[in-house]
Amino acid sequence: MIRRVDKLLHRWTRLSSNKWEDAWVERLRFLNPSQLAFVSWPNSRALKIEAYCDAATAKKLVRHFGGQATKIAPLIWTGEAELPRRPLAIRGKLKVFPDKPSWQAWRKEKKKPPGIYIPAGMAFGTGEHATTSTCLRLIADRRPELPEDFSALDLGTGSGILAIAAATFGATRVEAIDFDPHAVRIGAQNARANGCREIAFSQTDVLALKTRRPFDLVMANLFSEVLIAATPRIAKAVRPGGTLIFSGVLLKQSSEVAATLQKAGFSKPRILPRGKWCAGICENHS
Repeated sequence: MIRRVDKLLHRWTRLSSNKWEDAWVERLRFLNPSQLAFVSWPNSRALKIEAYCDAATAKKLVRHFGGQATKIAPLIWTGEAELPRRPLAIRGKLKVFPDKPSWQAWRKEKKKPPGIYIPAGMAFGTGEHATTSTCLRLIADRRPELPEDFSALDLGTGSGILAIAAATFGATRVEAIDFDPHAVRIGAQNARANGCREIAFSQTDVLALKTRRPFDLVMANLFSEVLIAATPRIAKAVRPGGTLIFSGVLLKQSSEVAATLQKAGFSKPRILPRGKWCAGICENHS
């Protein structure tokens, strides 16, 4: 598709590490793929991210992700129209809808399994990234072994998808935290849109995590460095016999993560590889 872009465009750029490329693809999914460019160089770990957008979007990207935005001249835009995104099916027990009309139609017809609505936005977690989708599948698999009115804690909640899924599966006490206030706001909005008013969102650093009482299920979609550093506090947040589901971990770092968790009193994690990423599940044996 070729179309003329007459208004002045802006280019947002940010440097990152190339190991986080697919995480950035997920985080920026609200943009059309033809608006994005990822640039890497031989023998370099650096990754340059570019987004071509309007002024308002460029300002939001700078505010939430850093980087810088500059004006560029009008140009001819070449790209393919984005294909409709299909609902994500989770073990036949949950559907994640990316658009409101299809989700509302599903609910109106009272089809099963239950469906939740998670729009693409600036907060991480639409369910399509390997780390998030694997967490959802692990939650669905573990649900029969959890108490009927189980409690759940979502660490690094992003869009709130894991907390919303836990509430949909029957959790009656759900807390969700994130260090990013924007993620907290977006997560709360998504929870309200799904009618999940039992979820308490708060801006909290997981490295300073304190819980009044432990949870039956703790979900941690965190980078491995943060997960390792926060493990002593996470161990206190999982009740004895409770479950920890984690992801956001590079496969090559899974051994270090598993060793740290076992040292803190968790069982040996079951690791599920997904490309260069992995997720895992274990129990608190302390």
